[in-house]
This record gives sequence, C-alpha cells and structure tokens, in this order.
Amino acid sequence: MNAPLHPYSSAPDHDGLLERLEQALIAGRLDRRGFMRAAMAAGLASAGLPALADELDTIRANQNERAARLEKSYDYIVIGTGSAGSALVGRLAAARRGASILVLEAGGWDSASAVMDPGVWFTNLGTERDWGDVAIASPSTNGRAIPEHMGRVVGGGSSINATIWARPFKADLDHWAAESGDTAWGYEHGLGIYRRMENWQGAPSARYRGQGGPVWCQPAKDPHPVAQAMLAACRSLGLPVLDDQNGAREESAGGFALMNQIIREGRRQSMARAYLYPVLSQPNVTLLVDTHVDRLTFAGTRTTGVEIRRKGETHRIEARQEVIVCAGGINTPKLLMLSGIGPEAQLRQHGIRTLVNAPDVGQHFQDHLLHGGCLWEPHEHVPHRNSGANVAGFVKSQATLAAPDVNLVQIELPYASDVVGKQFNPPKTSWALCAGLVAPKSRGEIRLRSADPADRPIVDARFLSHPDDVKALAHGIELAREIGNSPAMKSWVKREVAPARKLAGQEMADFVRNGATTYFHQSGTCRMGRDSQAVVDARLRVNGVQNLRIADSSIAPSIPRVATMATCVLIGERMAEILASAT
Repeated sequence: MNAPLHPYSSAPDHDGLLERLEQALIAGRLDRRGFMRAAMAAGLASAGLPALADELDTIRANQNERAARLEKSYDYIVIGTGSAGSALVGRLAAARRGASILVLEAGGWDSASAVMDPGVWFTNLGTERDWGDVAIASPSTNGRAIPEHMGRVVGGGSSINATIWARPFKADLDHWAAESGDTAWGYEHGLGIYRRMENWQGAPSARYRGQGGPVWCQPAKDPHPVAQAMLAACRSLGLPVLDDQNGAREESAGGFALMNQIIREGRRQSMARAYLYPVLSQPNVTLLVDTHVDRLTFAGTRTTGVEIRRKGETHRIEARQEVIVCAGGINTPKLLMLSGIGPEAQLRQHGIRTLVNAPDVGQHFQDHLLHGGCLWEPHEHVPHRNSGANVAGFVKSQATLAAPDVNLVQIELPYASDVVGKQFNPPKTSWALCAGLVAPKSRGEIRLRSADPADRPIVDARFLSHPDDVKALAHGIELAREIGNSPAMKSWVKREVAPARKLAGQEMADFVRNGATTYFHQSGTCRMGRDSQAVVDARLRVNGVQNLRIADSSIAPSIPRVATMATCVLIGERMAEILASAT
C-alpha cells in the first residue's frame, strides 16, 4: 500500500532506541558491553536482552571477518535478501554447512525503527530503504504515474511493507503446477511446506497450520473496534466470516477474517529475522550489504558469477556451483537484460550483446491494485493499531470465477490516492474500506532505460488497461460501500466521505482510475512454464544458460491472489528443496 493520508507519522513518539542500538552493534559502532550499558541506562532491560546482544555481537564479528576476507569464489551466490532470498539462504545454509554462500544486498541493515515498528511501516516508503520506482503515467490511470515501492534493505519487502501473512489460494498454486508441469508447485505440497515453516500462534489445525517453524505469525492482536464492527457487518449481510484468514479460506470461494500478521511482542518479524539472522553467525555464510550487482558473468552460456560494486570499487566474484537471483519482479528482469538475457531488439537498442534471446524477460508484469478509497468519518477517533489494517476479505466479482478476484481491506487511516484525497479532502480521523484487484487481467512490462546498471528501469504497468479490471474494482467499491454503510457500522460512521453516493458509468470508471494505487506486489516478469517462451523451468533454471536460477515473485505464471510475502517464502523454500535434491 502507498502511504495513507493521516496525521500520525510522528505520534505517538516511536523513538526506536533499541533498534538504533541494534544497528550500532551490527555496524560495529558499539561492542556488546556498550550495547548492554546503553540499553540498561535507558531502562530497556529485559530477560531476553543479553541473548539478543550475544546474537547480534556474534553476527557482527562473523560478518566483519567474512567481509574482510572476501573470497574470489563461493559455492553459491544469492542476489537479494527479500522474502524468497532470506528463506532460501536460511534453509540452504542450515542444510549444507559445508557449502559456502555469498549473499548480496543492495540496501543496508534492517534495524531502523521504522522497519521494526509495524505501526509506522509506511514511513519507510520513499526513503533509502525503497528503490523508488514509479510506474509511468498511462491513459488507463487517467494520466497518473503510480509509485511502485520495493524494499532495498535486508529483508526486502518483508521489512518495509505491511505485516500481512496471507497464503495463496489453492487455485493459484494448482495453476502454477499445471503451468510448470510439476505437482510440487501445487497446493498440497505447498501446504506441507507452510506447516513446516510456520510458528502459528492461533487455534491449532492439523491440516492447515504448523508450529515450531521459523515464521512467527499470529491473528491480529487487540484489533481496532472498527475491525470487529466490520466483521459484524459482513455477517449481517450474509458474507462468510472465517475464524482464520488462512486455512479453509484457501480452498473456498473466499471470506472475511482478522488478518494474520508477522508481529511478535509489538515488533516486526521479517523474513530476514526468521530465516537469515539465524545463519549469519555460521562460517559458511557471507552477507555483503550496500553492494550492488551490476551484471552476471558468463563463459559461453555457463554462468560463472557476478560483477558487483561495493564501496566505490568493482569486483568480480565467481560461483563454483550456481547463482540464484532473488531480486524481485523489477530488478530480476533488469539484471538479466543487462547481462544479455532478454528481448534481442531491446538489448540491441542499448548496445548490449545478446547472450540468449529471451523475449519474455520483463514481460507479463502484474501487480495488485488497491483503490484509495472509500472513506468514512467516525463519531469518535481511535488511533490505529498494529499495522493499521486488521481485517480483510476476498470475494468474487462474478460467481463463475474459479477463485476470488477482489480483496477488501479495512485501513484505520484515511487511505486515499492523490486525486481522491484532493477531491474529497477526508478528515484526518477518517478510516477507509478499500477494494483491491487481486487477479488482474492487465499486463505490463519492464524495460531497460539504458545499459547503465545505475539507471532504474522503465515500469510500464498498464494498470486497468483491460476493461474487466475496471469492472472488478467497481464491484469491490460497491460492496465496500454496502458494508461501510450497513447498520452494523453505524457507531463508526458520522458520514460517508468518499464517494458519498452511488456511482455508475463514466463516473464510476473515473473514480476507479483516479483512486488506483498499488500494493507493490510486482510479479510475473520472468515467468515459470514448460513452453518454449518461459524464462525458467519448473526447477527455476533459466532457459538457455547453465548454473543460473531465479527464486522470487518474477517466476509467477500468474500473480497469487493475496499479499505476496508468504508466496515468496514458499518460492524460497521450494528453491532450497530443489537444490537439496540436485546434490
């Protein structure tokens, strides 16, 4: 989601002292003793503080030593520490302690207070922890350019985006299995992986939930009363209300529930904290932050390693076994094209020698659209809780669909696009109920701006260019208004702010296009498949070259109908499974 229009960016006072101390310890500006002394002096003493200090001090010492003794080659090179990359490295490093792994992250450490405090996650957007991409303006969004935020920090999107843990629908994964020709990408195998990875804190379920895994997830704690009112409103309208956002919902036609969140004791538990941190004290793992990968290197069509920029210098490092790209739906196709793998005509335009003519690299761009939004002013303001969104639901815009294509998310802030915000000027105390498009038919592309790795690519998203996408979002808006204006919501509605009346025809189409923002779930640009145009096969090998794989949202044959963090973790876990079976 984009940053909402709201007055609480700096209140209450989130001073983030513990996070700043963590950052200082990891960066070597404090030793363990100094960390403990500063924490105790600030009244931060707790039973877990010495263990945290030990863990961070061990990580710092090990990673400083690894970086100071950078090798010329490693068994595996992993590019990116987002949800998929962290899961891959965590599983691979633990399973193969004899294999050396170099992990490359363009951003810095993840201990900023805005990362660790889930209540202010949106303040990361537009900072140094964000790549800062913007989808170019198009007629289908009424000439609006739309930000495409993406994590540039350890943990990637799991560190800067909202904290929603939502697993894909059965229809999503079974479609992936059919497209790839491998049942291991299907729902039943994926469900087993989710049971293994989760440390679920809600009601147990032998089929759907796991405990003891690395990923902490829990139902929204102490949800905002407006969230409970929305669930009551859904029940009153005959909409299905579920006990668990995941689980049975994945095999059903949808429903509404409290969100699952990766929040533990008020702190974000990113996928870096879940998977990567536990292996950073091992001697076989080297993590380089603030390190940009400019190109992949090759001998013929065999991938040999990477060319990186670090501290103003260029280095070449070899991979003895494989390079795995986990850089995300925008950066992964960019890196492939810079390295000569992509549409030949586009590469020639930028003077890049074609290694493999792969026309689908950068194509089929998909993202979820979030409409901003339908808004109400309450009688009494209650500040937002957790990450500012605690309840959501999935519905079909047409009964004939195989799975829901519309997501409704309640946001306890006045979430509005630039145009809608100016048009309706919502009070700062407003709350929103936003329609999301989770199965878009529109397709965009990622193109190179130049052959310079420092230049950001062109994101030509073509949002809402397919007329069915406008119809689906219009259906979601109408349902949002029905829920928000229902009798069960009366105690939370002084007045409807936007759109404040029923819309139809061109008015509705303009409201849809003017309100379009994105969840920034960039996907599909290096799709997996068994056809000749697919970029990767079912084992995530890049077609046309050797020793190169991709494990991130770019491989999605179709975007999953949920927030993509949990799906990216599944991709990372599958990549680790595949590599284990290859040895």
